Order: sequence, then structure tokens, then C-alpha cells
Amino acid sequence: MGKIKNTFQKMSLKKSLVMLAALCLGGVSILSIITILIFSDMQQKILDTRPIVVTDYTMKNYEETGSETTVVPQKYIYKELSKDNQIYYWIVTILMVILPVIYIIAASLMVAKFYYKLKLQIPLQNLKNGMYHISQQDLDFQIQYTTDDELGKLCDTFECMRNEIHKSNCKMWDMLQERKALTASISHDLRTPITVVNGYLDYLEKSMERKMLTEELLQTTIKNMAGAMSRLERYVDCVKDIQKMEEIEIRKEQYNLKEIIADITREFSVLAAQYGRKLIIHDLSQDAFIETDKDMLSKILENIFDNALRFSTDKIVLSIDEKKDYICFSIQDDGVGFTAEELNSATSFFYSSPTNGGNFGIGLSICKILCEKLGGNMCLGNNFDCGAIITIKIKK
Repeated sequence: MGKIKNTFQKMSLKKSLVMLAALCLGGVSILSIITILIFSDMQQKILDTRPIVVTDYTMKNYEETGSETTVVPQKYIYKELSKDNQIYYWIVTILMVILPVIYIIAASLMVAKFYYKLKLQIPLQNLKNGMYHISQQDLDFQIQYTTDDELGKLCDTFECMRNEIHKSNCKMWDMLQERKALTASISHDLRTPITVVNGYLDYLEKSMERKMLTEELLQTTIKNMAGAMSRLERYVDCVKDIQKMEEIEIRKEQYNLKEIIADITREFSVLAAQYGRKLIIHDLSQDAFIETDKDMLSKILENIFDNALRFSTDKIVLSIDEKKDYICFSIQDDGVGFTAEELNSATSFFYSSPTNGGNFGIGLSICKILCEKLGGNMCLGNNFDCGAIITIKIKK
């Protein structure tokens, strides 16, 4: 029975309806034929109870029949049925007509009931529940209906839509959280140079009131204020750069992967020589072409390589490898590596640590944004021996 049910559920809606209707119609036909035969026999038996009146007959003597004289009816008529038999006869006739109609109605109801229960009830209930959850802005659910019919495909499509909405909402949530973190960072970091400027202004005002403002003091104070303003301007410029990175449009084209690697190697070799570093290349890639935005990929690798130049002591290793649908670029140095705090926060906007040379810390943030725009991601780590390693995965 289970196999029959599974086979029926795998049929298309149209085929399953035709199959179920054909089975019920066959059953109705058989029952109707049996009913008509049975009640026709009952009618005949009732008719056989009618009295017979012979109106003409012939006599056959012994010589003709070889036995006693026999009366042979030539004409006869049937008398009416008794009232009871007439009632029975009409009841049988009505039942013979009505029962097939009842069979058809019952079969139609059975077709509707079983068709709804086997083909429509579960997927419609799942879709109804899914729409209710979505209306409540709850995407933490799944629609599991694995059949090959039209409603099964509709449920699969609905589940794909839910997944896409969930991913979109998660991405939007992450963006809002990053925007919130950026706003908090801006509010916090802008306060420092503004406080410094206000402090110097207050200091100048009090010096003027006390008539202690000398030319040397004025020049020193103005110089310090200019430094604070310069830092403030740099900070604003960094915010603009991040905004540009978020709004940048990715233009993917097909490029020769080996040519890209050759260009990167040539450029990095020149930079490494200027800093007195040794550049080691491990190219394990096999694909001849890659579809990406070459300028954005170059910008990511340049930012990461610039960090490696600042923190390395002797050598830098650039590795290229393939992982299914991704090309992986890894740049590792032989410096002190990332601290535990840096591994968690180095890609955050304006993160600053004692090892980053006082920079605002937006280079890795920009790299992370661009990697995501190229359909990949970026991860930070440390070598087993020493030094940091940054790996980016770019979709082919």
C-alpha cells in the first residue's frame, strides 16, 4: 500500500487525477452492471408471479402425443400484479436507476477526498504555514515536501525564495550592524581631535585673559591644532573611501589567469626588492581563464601585500590555488603575526592596535568589502612557525 501511495504521489497533478478518476469510474461501472443484473432478475421474478389466463388452446389426443390427452395453449394473457408485487416492482425499478447515480456521486466524492488528501493537503498546508511565517517576518522555518509533481516543485521554489529572503535579510542585518559600528566608531574617534581643538582654544582664551599669550606659545598651539585638524581631515577622507568602496560597481570580464598572475608577480617583485624582501611564488592553479574584475582583484592583493611588506622581516610568500569554484590567493609574511584580538577585529572599520603603526585600519576592511562584491571572502590566520597569512577566495 505504501508503494502505491508513493507512486501516486510522484505522478503529476493531471495524471494522478485521471488515474484516480479512471479507477473510480471502473469501480462504478462494475457495481452498476452488477446492480442492474441483480435487479433485472428480481423484476423478472416479480413478473413471473402474474396470473395467466388462456384464451385459446388446442387438444392433442393419444395418437399424437403417445400419452394422455394434452391441452396446448395457443393464446394467453397476463393479469395485473397484485398490489404488493406492484409496489415491489416499482421499488426494484427505482433502485435499479438510482443506485448507479448514487455510485457516481459517491465515487466523485471519494475522488475529491483522496485526491485532496494525497496530492493537495500537505503542500497547501505547508505553503499556507510558510506564508503565515513570512507575514510575521519569521524566516526560521523550512518547507519539506519532496515530490516530483507541480506542487512539489512549487514548494521547492517557495523554499528557495525563503532561503534567498533569509540570506538577503542576514546580509542587510550585517550591513546595518557594520553601519552601526561605523557610526559608533566615527562618533568615538571624531571626539578626540575635536576635544583637542576645543582644549587648545580654551587654553588660548585663558592665556589671553591672563595676558600670558606670547608669540611662541601662539605658534606652538596653532601647530598642535593644525595637527589635530589634519588628523580629522584624514579621518573624514577615510570615511569617504569606505563609502566609495560600498557603492563601487563590479564589472566582471574573462581574463587569462596566468597573465594576471604574471602581472601581479612582476609588480610585487619590484615592491619587494625596494623593501629588501624576498618574494616566493607558489602557483598551483590549473584553469586558464577566470571571470572577475581585474582592477578590484589587483586592489585587494595590493592592500594585503602592502601590509605584508610592513610587517615582514625577510620574505613574503604568495600562493595561488584552486578550490572547486574559487581561486585562492594567500599572502604570508614572516613577521610577528596577528594577535588574538586582531584575528577577530582586524577587518572591522577603523580598528587600531599597537602593531598597525597608528593607521586608521581600513585597508583590510576595504579588502573584505571588495572580496564579498567579487563573490568570495577573506580570512586571517597565523603560520605555524611565525608570521601572518591572509587568504582571499574569489569566485571563478
